[in-house]
Amino acid sequence: MASDTPPIAGDSLAADAAARRVALDPTRSFIVQAPAGSGKTSLLTQRLLALLVRCAEPEEVLAITFTRKAAAEMRERVLTALDQARRAEPVASDHEQRTRDLALAVLARDAASGWGLAAEPGRLRILTFDALCQWLAGRLPIVSGTGAPPVVTTAAEPLYREAARRALARLEDDDEVGRAVAEVLSWVDNEVPRVESLLTDLLARREHWLRRVSAAEFAGEPATVRALLEESLRGLVGDALAIAHAALPPPWRAEALAHLRHAAKHLAAGEADGSGGWREQLIVATDLGATGESLTLWRRVAQLLLVSTGSKVRSKLDKRQGFPTSDRPAKEAAEAFLAAVAAEPAVVRALQTVAALPDTAYSDPQWRALQAIVILLGTAAAELEVVFAERGEVDFVAVSRAALVALGDGEEPSDLALRLDYRLSHLLVDEFQDTSAAQVALLERLTAGFSAGDGRTVFLVGDPMQSIYRFREADVGLFLRVRDAGLGTLRPEPLRLAANFRSSPAIVDWTNRVFAAVLPPADDLTSGAVRHAAASAA
Repeated sequence: MASDTPPIAGDSLAADAAARRVALDPTRSFIVQAPAGSGKTSLLTQRLLALLVRCAEPEEVLAITFTRKAAAEMRERVLTALDQARRAEPVASDHEQRTRDLALAVLARDAASGWGLAAEPGRLRILTFDALCQWLAGRLPIVSGTGAPPVVTTAAEPLYREAARRALARLEDDDEVGRAVAEVLSWVDNEVPRVESLLTDLLARREHWLRRVSAAEFAGEPATVRALLEESLRGLVGDALAIAHAALPPPWRAEALAHLRHAAKHLAAGEADGSGGWREQLIVATDLGATGESLTLWRRVAQLLLVSTGSKVRSKLDKRQGFPTSDRPAKEAAEAFLAAVAAEPAVVRALQTVAALPDTAYSDPQWRALQAIVILLGTAAAELEVVFAERGEVDFVAVSRAALVALGDGEEPSDLALRLDYRLSHLLVDEFQDTSAAQVALLERLTAGFSAGDGRTVFLVGDPMQSIYRFREADVGLFLRVRDAGLGTLRPEPLRLAANFRSSPAIVDWTNRVFAAVLPPADDLTSGAVRHAAASAA
């Protein structure tokens, strides 16, 4: 069946093939963006084989992925490649020949060094993040704070609930914690079971917030901390408004202001203001600004153009928005503008983001509530550590934190970190787009002794467009940040694969068209938004 999509250009195929060859250089570090269907598992297998050829011991190479199934698949691919090379099975393509050549070199290394991989395949260190953390925490249990090697439970909800109850029981204490509990309860009509359930749920997901709640900034003077957080709020709001400003062309921004001025004439003073002061700003505005000071006007534009839920652009305007039917020309012009906006997904997304932005300063009640929540969360987390110690059980979040403690930091690495530094020469990470801040911190500590040119490497593979672990605090922005700024002191070279070997040209073409419209036009490290990277059918 003929396709409307032209075949992949020869230079594109050549560039993709060149990137795959470069990725096998065992002396260099890379971060590879590999879209769906690009054969990244095969590339990881080849890279692992290429690294084994250079190692004194197979344990010097550590490959990390997210699921046991993925780890088992990678291990099976490596062992299958070695077995097929051992039996001299025929190969059918240049790609298979490259894998065969690498496997033969590993077999020679295995025989010369006496590794015995056929009898001891466990010497191939291919682990999940959870398994790695459990191994690290178990190596130095006293240092990592878990005492004896921890018993990891996947049914920790009763432990979370017990810690939540103990934290709320501090209500009777005449101290900071007691006052914080009372403040939080006052916001929910003193419904203790409700707060208990909320805390239980939050303790299960404390990887999302614990590093922030326990940050040193919260130990400072309240006024200083408040100013710091409000400065961060203004920065985040300003970043969002700058994106919105860039999304709306200058003529559209001018037209939006013109329609807003018309609406202001027909709305009673104070009506539908949302956040006050927009009329005063509108009088002198010559453009919708790109900083946090423009938030009030931007909100009014978003309220005018979007339905009340913010889910989509309005299709009609009436007197409630300041466009009575008595002024039909202005109403029709504004509705034509609405239709134009609705046809631009990037503009709609920018307006939806504006509509959801918070104020750039806390009200006094909000600040008191935030302080109380921080204290209560910290107390609940501390109580959970006590419950863990009493029951002799921990969850995977605790194991992950214990692994970081066991490795120490760059300034004072633990004995375990020093031993790992001696044995670990190469690190490979699959699905890197799904890493969390804690996991990236773990990788930074594992590679703290690496330096450019010393023969040790990292190889990070992922596709930011396929991130699925946000519920475990995966942050696509981390992929972008490491790509642009490096991992610790290392600066992996960015590579991008484009060939799709899995789907037909028609499917690849459809995906390119649809997702180019769905995803933003540019990467945004702050929000973790990634632009679409087109694939080519091969």
